[in-house]
Parts: sequence; C-alpha cells; structure tokens
Amino acid sequence: MGSAALALLRRSFGRRRMPGWNSRFEAVVAATRGAWSVMPAIGVVRWRNVAESLTPLKVDGLTPQFIRKEQDGAMVEGAWIDPPGAGRPVLLYFHGGGFVFGSIRTHGMLVGALARAAGARTFAVTYRLGPEHPAPAAQQDAVRAYHYLLSEGIEPERIVLAGDSAGGTMLLNTLIELRNSGAPLPAAGVAISPWVDLGCCGASFDKNDGFDYLGKVHCQLAARNYLAGIDASRSDVSPLFADLSGLPPLLIHAGSAEVLVDQIRQFATSAEIAGVNVKLAVYPEMVHVWHLLRDVTPDGQRAIEEIGSFVQERTSNPLA
Repeated sequence: MGSAALALLRRSFGRRRMPGWNSRFEAVVAATRGAWSVMPAIGVVRWRNVAESLTPLKVDGLTPQFIRKEQDGAMVEGAWIDPPGAGRPVLLYFHGGGFVFGSIRTHGMLVGALARAAGARTFAVTYRLGPEHPAPAAQQDAVRAYHYLLSEGIEPERIVLAGDSAGGTMLLNTLIELRNSGAPLPAAGVAISPWVDLGCCGASFDKNDGFDYLGKVHCQLAARNYLAGIDASRSDVSPLFADLSGLPPLLIHAGSAEVLVDQIRQFATSAEIAGVNVKLAVYPEMVHVWHLLRDVTPDGQRAIEEIGSFVQERTSNPLA
C-alpha cells in the first residue's frame, strides 16, 4: 500500500498526524515523504532526474523568459518572471532542493505565486548543483546573480533576496558575503524554512520526524553530496555560525512541524542579538516549505501573501 493510501487509512480510524490537518493535506505530506524516501536508495542524481522529468513547467500561469548572460567572467542563468502590474520591487529567488536538485520546474508555481503577491519582477536563478558541482559553486552563482541585477541598472533598494530551504541558506550566505565585500546591500531578505546548519543540529529533527516529509537522512545525504568534505560548521557554509551584524531586514518563515524549526529559531535569535531587524513567523502545524502546498492548506497562500506584503513594504520604504 502506498504512503498516500496509508495516510488516508490513518484518517479513517481518526488517527491524524496533526489535529489541524485535513485529509488532503495529510495525504500530500505522506506521498511527498514516500517520494523522498526513494532518494537514499537510488542516489540524488537519479532522484533529481526523475523529479525533473515528471514535473511540468508551470509558473502560476506566467511565462518565464530564460536568459544566459556573462557576468564577472562566468555565466548567469535563470528565468525572468513578470506578473501583470509589477511595480517597484525586484525579487531575486533561489529555489530549494538541498543544493542537489530543484529548478524552475519544481518550484515554478511557488515562484510565480510569490511574484504575483509581491507585484515584483522576479529573477529565478538557475545555479549549479552537487555532486557534480560541489560547494561553493551554488554560492558563487548566487552572488553573481545579484551583481547581474545591479549591472542591469536595478537599484539595490528595490531588490529583495528570497529563497526556500537550501535557497534560504543561499540568500543568507549571499547577504553575508555582500556585507563582507562592501557591496551595496539589497532592501531585505526572505528565508522560507532555511537550512541554516548543514550539520543538522536541533532536537526537532527527531521530534518532528514523524510529521515532516523531510527527514534527517535526506539532509545528511544532500549535505554530503554538496559539501564534498567541507566542514558543515564553517560560517561561510552554515549561516547559523556566521557574524550576522549589519544584515538588512529579514522575514523568516518556519513550520512548527518541520524538522528544521529548532535551528531556524536559534538563527533568528542570533540575528536579533546581532541587531538585525528580523521577523520570525512560525506557522502552527506546518511542514517544511508548506508554501508549496497552498492548494491543500490555506496557510500556504497566507504565508505567500505575508511575504508579498513584506517585499512591498521594504522596497517602498526601505528606511522603515
């Protein structure tokens, strides 16, 4: 019996995973966890290839315009997404996937929804993935993408960096690298379920293992394939251990039922102590990047709309 069928069977006997989950939400979470469980068995590259081949290109009804352009001696690749009525904000988005999978195909619906909610012209970065391209390849691509926006004449105070999961890691590391280099900083950052410690600290890895579709084994496998021997505790790898002073305002989302929630809480506390204007929103009973599940939980769309409002606020009044 498949994992989705098992989830529905549990429901039929009144045994929900979380009290507030409806049957559709529980079935989708269970099915996703079942799909993820295949990764350790077949390896991240085969798993990625299957996911890409089975996922149609959809960007919430929008048409992506793909670009490939030289910047700072290397190539910047990605897709521009222009929602109707886009205004001042420009969103630079890094998709999740543990640094080893993901693309505009797997995350297009989320990126399109965020672009619409923020009224923002959005550039979704295509970055190099492990294990073929180990660290710091993805991070180099992220920083290069930001400089590409600047080279296009886009003022930094109009730009917000955003990303989910490993993409959240990338945006935080990018902000830190930009600060260290003295480059102009963007208006703000939005981190959705960021993976802030690639060493996988936090009691919630065990506490929420029965709820989240993402598990510690998946994170450890992805980290091994991306880091290729680099110490996960390095501050340029895991932003939890970095100096966070001088960063722009941050909005951080986490689900109370996700395995990363403890390390995300710890990061938000450290950022606040460092003087960062940070808002941490922990959504009750939500799993990792529940924004992807907006069709089965109203909290997905609610979180997307919160991000949209934050982006508009920060780009219209950057000194607030």
